[in-house]
Amino acid sequence: MDDPTGIIVMVLVGILAIFLIVRLVKFASRTVDEEQKKSGASVKEVTLGMTLARVELGLGLPETKVDLGEKVLYKYKNMTVEFHNGRVTDVR
Repeated sequence: MDDPTGIIVMVLVGILAIFLIVRLVKFASRTVDEEQKKSGASVKEVTLGMTLARVELGLGLPETKVDLGEKVLYKYKNMTVEFHNGRVTDVR
C-alpha cells in the first residue's frame, strides 16, 4: 500500500479508533463513579482487595498518583496505598 491517500486514511481511522476508545473508557468510569455516589457507599478503612474506585470513593483523590503499569501507588497525606491489577495489595 504505497498510495499516500491510503496511508492517510489508515492513520485517520487509527486516530478515530483511539479517540472512541478513550471516550468509552471515560464514560464507563464516570458511570461507575455516579453509581457509587448514588449508593452512598463510603469506606472507613482500606482493606486488601479493594478497587481503585472504592478507595477513591472513601478517601477521595490521592495527592499523588504513581502509575507503573500493573503497579499503581496512591499517596495520601498520611498513607500510601499500593494497587496491583487495580486491587489494593499494601497500605503504608
